[in-house]
Amino acid sequence: MALKKPKAAAVKKAPRAKLATPFEPLKFKEFTITQKRTGRFQVLTSKGKNVNGPEKVKVLLEAKVMKGSFKKPAKEESAPA
Repeated sequence: MALKKPKAAAVKKAPRAKLATPFEPLKFKEFTITQKRTGRFQVLTSKGKNVNGPEKVKVLLEAKVMKGSFKKPAKEESAPA
């Protein structure tokens, strides 16, 4: 005869935090930019497909949702003359 495991007590989930600054979805001819509950941005094409990687960063920079570069430019070493 198999022993039955006792039922685990119900764990209450913490309520999700609301974003400090509300973000209205931006709609363009080719893309729609929305903000997720986590604060990250989602870019969708006009056909409803997700855009990821460098293309997503490019779209967010062009829409002025994000600013600047995240990588420091490499310093070029000049040869002594």
